[in-house]
Amino acid sequence: MAHQPPSAPILVSFPNSDVLVDSLAAFVAKAQKESIDKKGRQVYYVDERVVPLDDADSNHLACTQNLFSKVDIPPENIHTIDPALLDDLEELSDSYERQLIHEFAQKDAARFPVFDLILLGMGPDGHTASLFPDHELLTEEDRWVAYVEDSPKPPPKRITFTYPVINHAARVAFVAAGAEKADTLKTILDNPEQGLPASRVKPVFPGQLYWFVDDDAASKVDYPRTSFKL
Repeated sequence: MAHQPPSAPILVSFPNSDVLVDSLAAFVAKAQKESIDKKGRQVYYVDERVVPLDDADSNHLACTQNLFSKVDIPPENIHTIDPALLDDLEELSDSYERQLIHEFAQKDAARFPVFDLILLGMGPDGHTASLFPDHELLTEEDRWVAYVEDSPKPPPKRITFTYPVINHAARVAFVAAGAEKADTLKTILDNPEQGLPASRVKPVFPGQLYWFVDDDAASKVDYPRTSFKL
């Protein structure tokens, strides 16, 4: 049976970042409730900087300060990189991949994990997660987690989910705000053939891709917008 093409992205634009954040929070809370009621799944990081967990550059630290410290998620359900492996990028990424395999492979028997929701950002250069323009990881098709030792933005060492993992999610939601994202967002939505990293996020059917943006970021986009509905 032939694979169905990915669904078209859903673009939702909000008048300012405050309304954007509130609407995104409602979207995430709904997806979280559906997921936990159905499967009770856990939290993983799409990418992480290879730094100690209490370092200012750590995604885990930022998430802990801004989210996990304010909600009731058991710490053992939040899967971090192994801080004992920071000096060995290959083993660090393999270790994180093994966490995913332990959680998903035995339960779903799938070639790749199927996350209920993956949240992504987009850099001004069109990168997402730690997948950067012209990097060899853009063509990775087998590994679930890979490492980067030459990130064009600091810190240089990171681990990241690969496209096969991102594109097997049930929902992928990008978040972009600010006029400095306008040109890049236009390229991604109106000219995806240019192949920027964020343009390569195309969830496998029936997965759905969403763009939650503010009006400044969407100011140059011709792509049709959709009203926000939960």
